[in-house]
Amino acid sequence: MNESGQLIKKPFSIIQEIEVQLENYLRRQREEIEKTLDERIEKERELARQQMAQIEEGVRKEWQALEEYGSFWEQVEEERNRILGQIREYLQRIVQRQEEIENLARATSEDIKTINQLQERLEEIRNQSMEKAAFLKKRLEEKFGLVSELPEKAAEPSTVLDLTPELEKLRKIKQLLNLETRSEVQSINLIEEAQSEEESLEKKLSKEIKKGLAEKLAGVTTAGTEASTGNREKVEVFSRSDLAEYYRQEPANGSGEIGYYQKGNKAIFEVEELLARIKAAVEEAKKLLYKITFISSAKEQFFLKQELISIQEGLRRYLQRILLLVEKKSFRFPALIQDILNQTAVADLVDLLGIQNWSSNEDLSFFEQKIISLLAAFKARTTPLSIYFTALKKELEV
Repeated sequence: MNESGQLIKKPFSIIQEIEVQLENYLRRQREEIEKTLDERIEKERELARQQMAQIEEGVRKEWQALEEYGSFWEQVEEERNRILGQIREYLQRIVQRQEEIENLARATSEDIKTINQLQERLEEIRNQSMEKAAFLKKRLEEKFGLVSELPEKAAEPSTVLDLTPELEKLRKIKQLLNLETRSEVQSINLIEEAQSEEESLEKKLSKEIKKGLAEKLAGVTTAGTEASTGNREKVEVFSRSDLAEYYRQEPANGSGEIGYYQKGNKAIFEVEELLARIKAAVEEAKKLLYKITFISSAKEQFFLKQELISIQEGLRRYLQRILLLVEKKSFRFPALIQDILNQTAVADLVDLLGIQNWSSNEDLSFFEQKIISLLAAFKARTTPLSIYFTALKKELEV
């Protein structure tokens, strides 16, 4: 019995040992797998931490760049406001000088008026003297037969004062006042007041100049105007189609095309098209500025302002090309409107575009007012429009 018991017990112990070994194996495998998993998780966690650190560093740099840009923009705005302040100071000085000039011009016109009156009185005294001398001469001849050589009426050239230089100086002062009033004074919101003063001064100057010595000149001007009116009645009526074969275009520094009419050596700008180009640029800029006021995103505002700057710079290049054509290729503006739009007027617009910032409603409105004045003056001069094309056709000698 002992042997059989031992035989039965021995296989059982072997099974137990195997089970223990299997359990130990299973435990070791589980531990290795868990250890490997922990190591992998730690590596992934470390990699994730590194990636997050890179992302955070990138974001931090972007925030820093935005802060630097914001600081730079504030500096730019401060500098711009400072410069605008200086410009306004100088414009204020110009206004003060204009007031002084106007006062001097009024005083000069009063002095000229007084001189005219005195000269008229001098002429009366001289006529009375000549009449008295003639009477004495006749009386001496009749009573005593004496013939006296008394001065003739025309023998006093030294008593006649030539005020033409003074009148010319006064006319130039009036032109300067007109030029300053239509440009710088508008930028400090004195448009209506300055124009009113200008018209008042012009009327007074015109009134005084037409008196006295200027009456003959006024007569000549009137005769010339009547002759001009008579000629206009005889001029045929033309339209744009009559000049189509002479119409050309010139590239404008990547800012569109400049229209003009050419025949032989004559090249004349198409001013109606030119003004329409400027008007379109101003209208587009106003639309963008209107959008900016309703957008809160700094990024979108930035891009819209860049587009505004592009429109402003494009118009400046367009007008610069016109000036270059005038200087280098002898292009010219139509004679009919040269006092409204000319090389000087275009140069003033170029200078204004060079210092303005159309992101400012004040700057854009000021420029718009100048263009409105030009358009109004052009329309008044060329209504009906057939007058404009008729004058162009005649100037081209078509």
